[in-house]
Amino acid sequence: MRWSKMKPLLWPAVIAAVVAVGLSGAFAGAAAQAPATAQRVTLFEGGRLIVGNGSPAIERSAFIVQGRTITSVGRPGELQAPAGAARVDLTGKTVMPAFVDTHSHIGYMNEVTNKESEKNFTHAKLLDDLDRFAFAGAALTFSLGSDMPNFIDARYSDNPDTFVDLRDESEQDSFTGARYFTVGRGLAWPGTGNPRSTTFYPVVSPWLAQNAVRELYAQKVKFIKLWVEDRNGFKDPKSKERAVLTPESYRAAIAEAHRLGMKTIGHVKTLVEIKDMLKAGLDYSTHPIGDVPIDDELLAMLEERPSFRNIPALTPAGIGGSAPRAAGQRPEWLSDPLLTSLKCPAFLDQWGQSLAKRETPAGGGVEGQNVARLHKAGVGLVLGSHDAGGTRPMGWGLHMEIEAFVNWVGMTPNEAITSATGDAAKFMGVDNRLGTIAAGKGADFIVLDANPLDDIRNTRKIAQVYLRGKQVDRAAMKTRWAAECQAAAATQ
Repeated sequence: MRWSKMKPLLWPAVIAAVVAVGLSGAFAGAAAQAPATAQRVTLFEGGRLIVGNGSPAIERSAFIVQGRTITSVGRPGELQAPAGAARVDLTGKTVMPAFVDTHSHIGYMNEVTNKESEKNFTHAKLLDDLDRFAFAGAALTFSLGSDMPNFIDARYSDNPDTFVDLRDESEQDSFTGARYFTVGRGLAWPGTGNPRSTTFYPVVSPWLAQNAVRELYAQKVKFIKLWVEDRNGFKDPKSKERAVLTPESYRAAIAEAHRLGMKTIGHVKTLVEIKDMLKAGLDYSTHPIGDVPIDDELLAMLEERPSFRNIPALTPAGIGGSAPRAAGQRPEWLSDPLLTSLKCPAFLDQWGQSLAKRETPAGGGVEGQNVARLHKAGVGLVLGSHDAGGTRPMGWGLHMEIEAFVNWVGMTPNEAITSATGDAAKFMGVDNRLGTIAAGKGADFIVLDANPLDDIRNTRKIAQVYLRGKQVDRAAMKTRWAAECQAAAATQ
């Protein structure tokens, strides 16, 4: 980050990030600066409580929230709330931690017009996307490598060389959406992909890879995103060869990142390339291997890397983790109240017509089968939405992905929820505050009308969302988006 160009008002956030150690430190620093709300005390009792660490649910629970923090957890009658504390009866409801989303690309897709553009990337657009994640039950989303450089906004116009960093802002009491973490800009071969791809560091040599890593280190990010994909057969215009980040470049990036104490995340989808990246020291990966079935050699490599984590992103096109669907059938989830709140009716109708022309393969095809084999072998999986808008509606992908983890990967509902909460928080380094419901943790949780341990699709049946100890005004968000949809329809 170019510190000398920053406005004075931004220095507190910079100082908090500089003194922090890792993402967890930055998170704790931001939380410490938030306005105190110790006077707000509430006893929640009677609901089923899913802790988020894989332990059995507490069938009748009680917990006390003071300000932004859960101060105690037990059973009704065991906890003594202070005089004057508010009481919320959750009998018949299920409570689970808010999601920690480890993979998104926000800021580019207008969810009303359904058009993707760099011009959409504004402060207001980011806030709206983060509201959508909060509406769907996410406490945090992690932008994996497509943040816009030369960010055009009055708040950042004198600092054109950096990505927008909302970590400190999204910790404030006044913030309504999910928290926002970022890796800044990813590294990729130039020219591949969609409008989001123009924000990458264009890397065609090892020294450019090393330089990009050093610049990201100066910007205080903790992960380096490496795109190793030819984007559906993209070829270099001059050489006519497959255009992809070269092994020499990603090896140099991994080595430099490790020298600086940073971790690397590989966007990689082929068996040969993930093996080579692992040999180079790759720490984590996102997306399933989809070209061929994975083999024993890869599993043996991963067995030697117990810290390795994969973010599968199994449902990027929104086809979902439901039962196999034949061509000609519209998915039942197109009419889900959560989705119809997030997307306009006109889009859902068009999307339904498109989805009816293709089938959903049993088990998620080769990708789903490969991830299922990773899970069976004990490889760590964390849930990420891969939401970017359009056919990956902001906030909706979490619920599709968690369903796929149960139906395709073979997780129990409790395992899938843990992957999206406690395990994801550990991966992000924010488990000191998020991911589980326990004394001392942040008051970030979802109240559900039905039990997801009976049917994982019940994560969609959201009654309330609490972030930073306050209830999210989901009704106001829904009204706002419905009005925008109606206004857009009126102009058609």
